[in-house]
Amino acid sequence: MLRNLFQRWIGHYPTYGIMLPSTDRGGMPSVTPLNALYYTPVYRACSLIAQDTARVSFDTSDAGVTSILDAPNRYMSGYEFRRAMMLQACLFGNAFALINRTRGGDLLELMPLDIESVSLDVTGPEPYYRTRQYGDVQMRDMFHLRAIGLDGLWGESPVRLCKTSLTIMAAQEQAQLEVMRNAGNPKLAIVHPGPLSAGARQSIAEKFQSDHGGAENAGKPLVLAEGMKVERISSTLEDSGISAARQYSIADVSRIYGVPVTYLGETTNAYGSMEWLSRMYVDACLAHWFAAFRAETLSKLATVAASFEFDTDALVKPSLAEQFAALRTGVESGVITRNEARAKLDYPPLPGLDEPIVAKNMGTGGGASNLGSDTSAEAGTPNDF
Repeated sequence: MLRNLFQRWIGHYPTYGIMLPSTDRGGMPSVTPLNALYYTPVYRACSLIAQDTARVSFDTSDAGVTSILDAPNRYMSGYEFRRAMMLQACLFGNAFALINRTRGGDLLELMPLDIESVSLDVTGPEPYYRTRQYGDVQMRDMFHLRAIGLDGLWGESPVRLCKTSLTIMAAQEQAQLEVMRNAGNPKLAIVHPGPLSAGARQSIAEKFQSDHGGAENAGKPLVLAEGMKVERISSTLEDSGISAARQYSIADVSRIYGVPVTYLGETTNAYGSMEWLSRMYVDACLAHWFAAFRAETLSKLATVAASFEFDTDALVKPSLAEQFAALRTGVESGVITRNEARAKLDYPPLPGLDEPIVAKNMGTGGGASNLGSDTSAEAGTPNDF
């Protein structure tokens, strides 16, 4: 039965595959959650959030949660499952996975669902999900990862909420594409000294476009006759403001998703050290997604009184010199032992370094030595880690 259900899910998958942007009646690109990844700043922001959330390790006291998140089903790894769920939540505002349990109530599988096939019915005394593949599903049997939403039950798509900003970015990209199709040539006006009929004007324009339009005609000499001359109306992308507008749009995507603008490849406004940027990225962006994933896990998958935490040490790590300086301070002040400092650096412990060091000027009773019987220079050297 499970195999048949999963085959139905796979058969329905292409309905929300990535689609190229179309244009509306006004000629503006139409940006939707289905095609938002077509634009590189959105792709970078969403892929960073999805992949970083998926790659960090987690600590939980529930063995069942560990097992189901490491191997959610026979078709996906835990990393692939968490990455797909986070990517869908970033684009659509919601991501769904059916929770399959054994008759005894043990966790069996997490089956991702087609986003567009799930709705939430709140007309009755207790909300429940309507699904195309599995019928009505109670809330306790649906793993629902959601973005911020007004009612707390349904997430709002960041792409739809900020569609105006993303449409402007898409229009800028389309304009830049048209300029590059013309080999980056500026917009020109061909001025004739005498009057020209409509047919003559059309003929001159078509001839110029045929001979000099497109990248394949870049560098061709321009030959004019009858006293005609060329005047430039606009020049480079910088003169027309597209470059500055593109930078602003990248910053807009940064504001939408909380990913530092430097992480999106924009370096003109870069500021702060990498450690500071990574801490801002974790605190202002990933921490909220971690909290949403943690809350749903504890609510739907874990047993009562279970714990679940993400380990963000891999995401925020200072330089080696900064780590050594901080650990040295901790060792010399007696806060940590030298072996504990070595453990922070993933170094193996050494004999005789398990006692804390207390500086003589920090002791009592006329000055104290290191804790322990040996007060020689060998035992009291704080640099031995």
